[in-house]
Amino acid sequence: MSRSTFRQRLGRRGERIAAAHLRAQGYQIEETNIQFPVGEIDILAREGATLCFVEVRSASSEQWGGPLASVTSPKQRRLIRAAAWYLNRLPQWPPQCRFDVIAIGWRGAEEPSVELIRGAFDAS
Repeated sequence: MSRSTFRQRLGRRGERIAAAHLRAQGYQIEETNIQFPVGEIDILAREGATLCFVEVRSASSEQWGGPLASVTSPKQRRLIRAAAWYLNRLPQWPPQCRFDVIAIGWRGAEEPSVELIRGAFDAS
């Protein structure tokens, strides 16, 4: 299996685990893998009245700092642009929005570690 195929499979599996984790935390999943001209959103969910743009990051090692280290400033800006694109097409904005990140760690374990960071960054 090529490295890119491995990474795609790891990412898809991570997104399924992330969605299940969010549901267990009381989130309602609205959509997954939403593609926009300006970027993509892994998971669009609601926690109560708050609309959450969720970025899922998976890593099989800590070699490059783990999954959280990959949510860099440029990545955050792309997510903010995608969220703005989405929000600008709604008839009415939701009362609250935020950016959450779920880090999935696959350090040789059958069951990965899952860390949810609510409000991981903001659009300012």
